[in-house]
Amino acid sequence: MRNKINGRRGAFQLLFAFVYLILGASFLLAQPSPSRLAALGWLGVLVPHLGYVWVIAAALALTAAHKPRGDDSYSYAALTFAPIIFGGFFLLGVIFGAPATGLISTATYWLVGAAVMVVSGMQGDNDRCMRTTRHEP
Repeated sequence: MRNKINGRRGAFQLLFAFVYLILGASFLLAQPSPSRLAALGWLGVLVPHLGYVWVIAAALALTAAHKPRGDDSYSYAALTFAPIIFGGFFLLGVIFGAPATGLISTATYWLVGAAVMVVSGMQGDNDRCMRTTRHEP
């Protein structure tokens, strides 16, 4: 039995798994930038460990990329959760006194989360037979 990627849904999960791994590495391996520290400094010693949120979401996406729609929902939940929570972290940073430019990060992360939610509703190759089409006479 071959494990095939579930069409564009699976390709999206693989792509975002790598994007999220890079984001996770930026937290786990690099010194935080001054703007990141300003926005997330209120989290204290947790800041470097926030990378694990991205790495876990990436791992879940990798495990689900070959599953049909419905069985991969945990992946899309994780791919949505990570940017939504980070957008919230940046928003709280601004509320706690970080520069207002943190709102750009808030919007960016929330828009990424929204994009993932849109893709989560798309059909994959494994469930094309469940699609209905409308034929005009």
